[in-house]
Amino acid sequence: MPKTGRAKPLSPEERRTAILDAVIPLLVERGAAVTTAEMAAAAGIAEGTIFRVFPDKNALLHAAIGKTLDPQPIVTAFEAIDPATPLQDQLTRAATILAARYEKTTALIGMARSMPDHGKPSPEAHRIAHDAMAAVATALTELLDRQQNRLRVPPEQAAIMLRGLIFANAHQLLHGDQHLSPEQMVDVLVNGIATSETH
Repeated sequence: MPKTGRAKPLSPEERRTAILDAVIPLLVERGAAVTTAEMAAAAGIAEGTIFRVFPDKNALLHAAIGKTLDPQPIVTAFEAIDPATPLQDQLTRAATILAARYEKTTALIGMARSMPDHGKPSPEAHRIAHDAMAAVATALTELLDRQQNRLRVPPEQAAIMLRGLIFANAHQLLHGDQHLSPEQMVDVLVNGIATSETH
């Protein structure tokens, strides 16, 4: 019979990642009011384990923001979209990925602004956010570039248009609770809002 025993302990970096993966959805839903006890419960660990990885709650919150801004998972997800599928299907997949990202980043950045120690954003924080957005824009442009012969505008412009729709759709002040689905946003981008009938 195979031996059974305790699972191999996680390394500090693996533990850090596991905690953030469990905590980020909770922070998106409830903001900085979430307690470390609630975070620990979400991660399935003792509360003290959090403080063996993060020095304090604020450090965990800032790490969650940094992980959410990391563009690499988005870049990897875009690269995995099958270029042989129809353009509208590719764009719908990309829009779904981006919409989920914007939901998380908007919620966590809003949370950061409500934190007691929040002040003027540092130049480093601004640079990280700018570089992350630029990397996502580049990845989306490269995705569109694969279908350049099917576009009426340059891929760079198409990427701006799609990101603009998604960004606007994420802001409640612009539309109340009437969100568009990724499919609807892509349909508007690809087919417009007018019928084919001309006058």
